[in-house]
Amino acid sequence: MKHMKTLLLLTAITFPLFASASDTCQSTTLMATYNIEQTTRDAASNKQNQLVLLRAQNSVFHISNQQVATQWTTLPHNHMKKTSYFIDDKRAIEYEATKTISNQAWQYHAQLLHPLFQKQSTLIETTGQGCDKLEHYQQQTNTKTVDIWWFPAKKLVQRISTVLSDKGESADKAVNWQLTEVTYDNKMIQQQLDTFSTYQSTDFADIGDNESDPFFRKMINLGFIEHSASGFYDSEGNSLSSAHQH
Repeated sequence: MKHMKTLLLLTAITFPLFASASDTCQSTTLMATYNIEQTTRDAASNKQNQLVLLRAQNSVFHISNQQVATQWTTLPHNHMKKTSYFIDDKRAIEYEATKTISNQAWQYHAQLLHPLFQKQSTLIETTGQGCDKLEHYQQQTNTKTVDIWWFPAKKLVQRISTVLSDKGESADKAVNWQLTEVTYDNKMIQQQLDTFSTYQSTDFADIGDNESDPFFRKMINLGFIEHSASGFYDSEGNSLSSAHQH
């Protein structure tokens, strides 16, 4: 396999984890765990999953069900780079950096909340103060109600409740995200980054030259390689292209 770049990958995700002096609420470096529950009218279809949000300086990771992790890294001149990590296989795929119009995409990945959501929603209630100040926003349409509880100082979602219904009738489906754990332990966070840095990495552009590799054949069959993830996931860990963006 050509163009293995383990050392480059190591450099890309190993960086100082200390927070800046102005980051008094430790919003820059953290690892937050969310339980995601989907309930439907058919109880047999109910599902539970997990997503871990890891922030460290200029990179953010979404780790879905301890199976797949996606990293976004901000680069100079409004560029952002994506890397996918496949945990069972200990392999990684690096994508070419792309130019972004603004930093909204980065904020969306880093916060699990689109930066325009608050402006397009109603502030229902504010409780607490300082780092523990908690804001409750709600957004409603004819078929969807989204409630988000948000720590503005920590730039961290506490809870997301999405209820989908048919023309305002009883709920057809509900998806609930609940923050269950947050750690600011630099050692624990760096340990997770160090684990990813050991994965064998390949440029996306080089996959065509390595299609005989069983790993790439599996990823193509599963749709991981051709699918461009938005960074927001439903209760199954599937990417949502427009959830909570409007």
